[in-house]
Amino acid sequence: MKIPSLFLILIFLAPAGMTFPGALWALGEGSKLMIPQIEYRGGVFKPRPRGVESLLAQLAKRTSAEVNRTELNLKVTDPRLYHYPFIYLGGNAGFDPFTKQELQALRNYLNYGGFLLIDDNTSKPHSKFDASVRKLIADLFPRIPLQKIPRDHSIFRSFYLINQVVGRKVINPNLEGITTKGRTLLVYCGNDLAGAWSKNKLGQWDFDMVGGGSRQRKLSLRLGVNIVLYALTLDYKKDLVHLPIILERLRRYSPR
Repeated sequence: MKIPSLFLILIFLAPAGMTFPGALWALGEGSKLMIPQIEYRGGVFKPRPRGVESLLAQLAKRTSAEVNRTELNLKVTDPRLYHYPFIYLGGNAGFDPFTKQELQALRNYLNYGGFLLIDDNTSKPHSKFDASVRKLIADLFPRIPLQKIPRDHSIFRSFYLINQVVGRKVINPNLEGITTKGRTLLVYCGNDLAGAWSKNKLGQWDFDMVGGGSRQRKLSLRLGVNIVLYALTLDYKKDLVHLPIILERLRRYSPR
């Protein structure tokens, strides 16, 4: 398989869950991972402003992925969306339905290789944010139901071996997702992952955990790392599908 010259990623095919600093290399300034947060109308699109930055810091610490922690907020219709293989949508309130143009733009991004993590920051069952998210996903993929992600999915072994789904609080013990053509392109977590990840500039945690203390936070961080690693590598141990291929596909279809 020919790797595009823009990026080169070398991944050691170590046993699942083995944590060591050679898990992933990214060469070149343009290959540094950034995670944009998605802006939308209504609600609050960024109730955990340091959550994504903190996750990127953990990725840099725990793997050899190179990251760029610059804050970036994007609308789904922004052509720059196609420069990033992983995007995050969080919130703690209901939000306005996406327009047909926005739905098509996001659907194209996901179908062409992008990945979306949706995170309910309310940590409340049946929240208004949850209702808005479920409508959004149903509008995006009316023929593909949102389903529980089974524990044998690669997300649970992409870097760490994980058998629990947690966050700042455990509302839903499962991840849910949209999978098509063998690829999970959207993951939804109802447990406020970003609230568990978030650290301030002094290195202190921004939000207390509810229920499980430091172990629950550790598991939340590991789950975040796994989700990102899955998004960048998919079933790499089987298929050798890497970040350069995803980015090449996204850029090929980027709106001009």
